Amino acid sequence: MKEAAGLKGTIQVQGSKNTVLPIIAATLLTDGISVIHNCPEISDVRAMRELLECLNVRTSFEDHVLVIDTTDAIYAPLPVELTKKLRSSILLLGPMLAKWGKAEIGLPGGCNIGMRPIDIHMEGLGRMKVDICCDNDVLICDTFHLQGCEFHLRYPSVGATENLLMAAAKAKGRTVLRGAAKEPEIIELCHYLISIGVVIEGIGTDTLFVKGSSNLTPADYINVYDRIVAGTYILMAAAVPSDIKLMGIEDVHYIKNIIRTAARLGVNVVKFENYLSIQSCGKVISGVYETGIYPEFPTDLMPVLIAVMLKADECCEVVETVFENRFSVVDELKKLNGKLTNSGNRVQIYPGSKLQGHTVRATDLRQGAAMVVAGLISKGYTTVTNIAYIERGYEDIVRDLRCVGAEVSYT
Repeated sequence: MKEAAGLKGTIQVQGSKNTVLPIIAATLLTDGISVIHNCPEISDVRAMRELLECLNVRTSFEDHVLVIDTTDAIYAPLPVELTKKLRSSILLLGPMLAKWGKAEIGLPGGCNIGMRPIDIHMEGLGRMKVDICCDNDVLICDTFHLQGCEFHLRYPSVGATENLLMAAAKAKGRTVLRGAAKEPEIIELCHYLISIGVVIEGIGTDTLFVKGSSNLTPADYINVYDRIVAGTYILMAAAVPSDIKLMGIEDVHYIKNIIRTAARLGVNVVKFENYLSIQSCGKVISGVYETGIYPEFPTDLMPVLIAVMLKADECCEVVETVFENRFSVVDELKKLNGKLTNSGNRVQIYPGSKLQGHTVRATDLRQGAAMVVAGLISKGYTTVTNIAYIERGYEDIVRDLRCVGAEVSYT
């Protein structure tokens, strides 16, 4: 890709990766045909379909519509060579236990961004009367029946909250999840579970009350826009003079935290009926920024934020409070002559970086997107390798950037 003098045009924001993956898993709770609209065409969705096919679930995908038929689903172990393709493979654990009372599933994979243990998943399921052991990276779980319980998550893990919600959907009695995550993905999953027959109270709070049911029926779902993809393009505009429309965003509630940060950076965001107008002069305002659990600024956008802040005229700082190993972006940005250092959970970004195109590599999904953004503000040409990471969550980042005039292509 080549340095961008300015960006102007329209981007259609894809459907949400982090929302659709647990809902794909949740279709296993029902018997019949479920239809998911606005499903992104990304490698993580393809991997989840492969896992469902191991359970004799039929799927078809065309024009961003995913059809899932669980009518003839049968129990089978999920092999580690498939589960390691994505972090969200662990989300099939709750639905499998709810459907069959047992599950044998390889440990999940995903991006290496720090400790993301599944111990909270296991603790919660254990309280629901699940026996669990791990043998050679394979979880072996079984239960006579899932029993509703009261469980306090010692950390608001999104994945654990999702898994326990889906297990509770068919558990006997009532389940109370305290200290639950409150991310938009949790809210959307709750609404989907309600649509198939689960009773849930407390949506949007850190305490969820779930009454299970043995009679759940399939329902269609319209996926929301991807808040992290939208946030990538909103933050990008801070570093490059921009006049961009982001289509498909009818409600900004889920990205208010991103819009606030973008405004601090110097981006003007205006909401119209079904799109956002993103405008900036490309001058980044310095400051100190901190990630946090929702509704704070999302850790997933921290690498993009760091790349953008290399254009600031004064010292900046980013504090990461969620993951302890999310700074691979620093070493790669240094290859572009970026002036920045990290110590502990802080990154210092210094003024005066004269970014120069170079070959850099994606080391995880969001860091890869950050390297693409960095390429747009670097002199000359930048090549990003290992783009399979980016394709896990961005449907076609090259297409999107071309729509606003960026000189970027696949090689």
